[in-house]
Amino acid sequence: MIDIRTFSKRFMLWTAIIVAVIIAALGLLFGKVVEATLAEEIGKWVVMGIFIIGIFEVFAYILAPFFYHLIHDKKK
Repeated sequence: MIDIRTFSKRFMLWTAIIVAVIIAALGLLFGKVVEATLAEEIGKWVVMGIFIIGIFEVFAYILAPFFYHLIHDKKK
């Protein structure tokens, strides 16, 4: 059986991966290179992505034990 620390690490890793993919897709779909160069546009989306991933990681850190007990306590 997986312990709570391993579960929390995996939960936070997958949260970061999913959010990064969503932000990258939004950047590709809705990013407009009009006034800025392409490098500035990519930099903007990277900084925004790091900020948003940080917010989601805090929620993942707080909610991981809840999901662990929700999933693994039912198996006992």
